[in-house]
Amino acid sequence: MTEVLVNDTEPVEHALSQGQRSLWLLHTMAPGSSAYNAGGAGRFRPGPDLPVLTRAVRAVVRRHDMLRSVFVENDGVVRRIVRDEREHARLRVVDLGDADDGELHRAVTAASREPYDLSGRGAFRAVLLRRPHDAVLLLGTHHIASDATSQWLIWRDLMDAYEAYAGSGRGPLWYPAHTGYHDHVAREEDLVASPRGARMREYWRSVTDGADAVQLPLDRPRPAAPSYHGRTVARRVPAPLTRAVREAAARAGVSPFAHLIGAFQVLLHRYTGQHDFTLVCPASTRRRQSAEVVGYFVNPITVRARFGPATPVTEVIAEAAGQLRGGMARAACPYEHGAFRVSMTMVPADRLGGRMQQVYDHEVEVGGRLLSYFEVPHLEGQCDLSVEVTEGADTLTVAFRYDTDLFEPATIEAMLGHFLTLTEDAARRPHEPAGRLAMVAADERERLLALGGAR
Repeated sequence: MTEVLVNDTEPVEHALSQGQRSLWLLHTMAPGSSAYNAGGAGRFRPGPDLPVLTRAVRAVVRRHDMLRSVFVENDGVVRRIVRDEREHARLRVVDLGDADDGELHRAVTAASREPYDLSGRGAFRAVLLRRPHDAVLLLGTHHIASDATSQWLIWRDLMDAYEAYAGSGRGPLWYPAHTGYHDHVAREEDLVASPRGARMREYWRSVTDGADAVQLPLDRPRPAAPSYHGRTVARRVPAPLTRAVREAAARAGVSPFAHLIGAFQVLLHRYTGQHDFTLVCPASTRRRQSAEVVGYFVNPITVRARFGPATPVTEVIAEAAGQLRGGMARAACPYEHGAFRVSMTMVPADRLGGRMQQVYDHEVEVGGRLLSYFEVPHLEGQCDLSVEVTEGADTLTVAFRYDTDLFEPATIEAMLGHFLTLTEDAARRPHEPAGRLAMVAADERERLLALGGAR
């Protein structure tokens, strides 16, 4: 292995993928929105060595050209322009003094929600918010430049670089990259123009024709133009329920995500009364040759749910599993899915294995410091409701991200509680009709019945 060095003397221009072009359009519609702000944060105890961290950030930006890219539109054509890392490898440091944990979390959240100037400063930021005895590092991106795997890649490489500079003082030894995001764009263009791509688009038409997007009941009227303002309600799933979901999925011969999306479809059916509807699942289009590339490798796939008067939960879950398999096999081809208002995705925290999962589940030592995961809101307000399930080694975390123009916080809190209760009952009684699954706990049901004078 050799240390990767990049010395760009002239900016390099690249075309955008179809997904990136869609994100650019959304950005131009609401440039001040944080709906497509991605990224993650980690807490260092004690705070990191500032010169070492500065060098580590610079090394990561040098390694991944997407992090030193800007996006510029000329004559209706948007191009990605790769610049020298010295223009984009700045580490911003914010001293918070003796701020308490609440103030720290608010400061990190505010930094994560700052809008991106994609044509000026680019789609990446590194912010260190420090107190006397610890500090939180935010590594943020606009979604146009990254996906979930990219976030783990950025953090993995940051950890490697920090340890290298803290130890020997020399840079990390990384394998040189033999492919880049521009190669992915070229492969996508070839697929779209091919007979195989045409067959994939025909499949998507067969899924979506005749179905309506799910329409949740709203707390407030939909505004004429969306503001893309959102918030998140998240809960760590209790360990017994996590085990129950995994065991039920194994018995049914499906993935835990198929079980969860089936339960979510039941919840949507119960909330809306719709019997035939679609929702969207963002799916990775990343292939082996792009395993080390930071970029936006995502295409949404459509999953359709149909409910009869007594459709059993097993049938809903089995159908969801089949559609997920069929959709993933065709996810590489982008298609016109139209506007969607509800989505669901699952992010395995162990996708890179080793220390990355340990950071999420516990903490690890990095260059003489302890580093642990720090929850930070991201990707809020993209649609009416987006559900993200993060899977750790022994845990599941469910986040409901919602449009604050449409919903009150109490509504989403209740909906998340209903989802977890329904998921538990689906694992326990999978052969029951979907309409008979419990959505509230037994004690809450008793209270509601008492309020209604039903006993």
